[in-house]
Amino acid sequence: MACTDSSRPLGFALSRVCALVAALILLCVASTAAAAPGQAIRLGGVEAQGPASRAVTAIHHNPAMLAALGGTAVQLSGSVGVDQLRVRRYAIDPSSGAPTGALQAPVSVANPAASYFVGASVFFDPIALGVGVYDLGSRYRTASADPLRFQLAPDPDRCLAIGASRCPPDGGAARARQDISLALAFARGGLNFGVSVHFPRLRERFAYDNDTELTPAPEEITTARCDDKEDPACAERIGFKGWNRWIPRRGGVAGLDAALTFGVAFQLRNDTVTLGARYRTFPLRRAGEVALDGVALVCRPSVDAESGIGQDVVPPCQLASPVRASLRERLPQEVALGASFQLGRSRLWRVDTNLYWMDLCPGGVRPGSCGGRDAQTLRLVGLDRNSFIAPEFDRFRGFQDLYGLEVHGSYKIRSTVAVLMQSNLASPSVRRGAQSAGVGDGWRLGLGAGARLRVGTNNVMLSPGYAFDLLLPRNVKASRALLDPTAATDFASSGGDINAQGADAFLAGRARPTNAGRYFGQLHVLTLTLSWGEAPRVLE
Repeated sequence: MACTDSSRPLGFALSRVCALVAALILLCVASTAAAAPGQAIRLGGVEAQGPASRAVTAIHHNPAMLAALGGTAVQLSGSVGVDQLRVRRYAIDPSSGAPTGALQAPVSVANPAASYFVGASVFFDPIALGVGVYDLGSRYRTASADPLRFQLAPDPDRCLAIGASRCPPDGGAARARQDISLALAFARGGLNFGVSVHFPRLRERFAYDNDTELTPAPEEITTARCDDKEDPACAERIGFKGWNRWIPRRGGVAGLDAALTFGVAFQLRNDTVTLGARYRTFPLRRAGEVALDGVALVCRPSVDAESGIGQDVVPPCQLASPVRASLRERLPQEVALGASFQLGRSRLWRVDTNLYWMDLCPGGVRPGSCGGRDAQTLRLVGLDRNSFIAPEFDRFRGFQDLYGLEVHGSYKIRSTVAVLMQSNLASPSVRRGAQSAGVGDGWRLGLGAGARLRVGTNNVMLSPGYAFDLLLPRNVKASRALLDPTAATDFASSGGDINAQGADAFLAGRARPTNAGRYFGQLHVLTLTLSWGEAPRVLE
């Protein structure tokens, strides 16, 4: 049913629904939800979602389940919230930059969060076709604080526009991941098959300060150096923003790519039990690697006019001009298993589960087995010769494979009202020693609750809800921190010998100011889902 249908009563009701959804989507475009990269946290709000769930979100979770909807269906979901992070960093030894046992004062930052899903499915027995556009594990972190700027520099303008001519990347971080997906499903008795093709649209922005005291000075630098590590007068800001351009600009990199999802589902015991499974490939064009084309900014966040430090190096951020840049990184493959049960004599209860694995550490399932394959490679064209950084280097992230479990429950109070419940548990997306203000979270424990309401007699369902995620406290001790400033000093002292102590850490991008500290976070989200089905199984 099209949103422009003006027939009454259904057309009038749907027109109001579409207006509300349009406003919600505009709000969602302004910010994105906190999650691990590519993780579909609450893709359908607090509604059931997983490899065995009857929902339009099956376009992502398991395309085979589209054939179980039994008719045309539309679903629109959105969420808005607040992502809070609290960090208490360990103090450093000024002479070496190494963390000590003393803790600094805690720092708290808050950022907006939101996500959306828009999808539809059409059923031509025994074939179903689906299309969806949705947010997939995006995150905005524009706010930061001075003690955290070596992992995440605060954005002075809170401007995160993508265009190359506006909003230079001199602060803040954003990872906006949206997928455009097409799905095909086939039903044969109680056995369904499905396949989806996904076109990822990835936008990345980050900025952090580099302590120039940890790297050798270029030959052009003749001014005095700083006596202490993490001195603001000897910091060089590195920022990047870009996206995978489907139509590359002249001289740029092409970013069009596609991944596939294969799904299967079984319906058992008079359709009271459903089992489902899916496998999603990594992007196929470059064996999992995607290329982002954009701009970078290398500048001085502050200049000490009295001491003369930093006067003949890169320009201040207020005056610096962006240079062309490209970023390469790998996207994961995924496996998920799920089951759905209708319980009780009257089938008032439904429970849906989703157990998943994401290959964030490409090629291995153990935390330390990545070998740097998760790193981002940044290439700068036209870099200022006075810069302390190399024109091409790896940005260390320390990802590890992600495992998660979701459980969704619903209880039908009466024919038009049901109560919704949700819980989720996910492992950390990065190794403990790699946790920082800019990358990674600890164990994620979440709860959600809401209601499903049937609006009038038009098969329109409204599902408001509230969800809360707790990012369990994580302590990165000095002995376990993988960002190691002493490695930079050792490598510089060796004259750049790749066999010297600290060389491996330097080449992997870990020779940076320490990330040792205590991390804690929480996410508060309001969700809203609107759905319509031609032949829905109402409030099952």
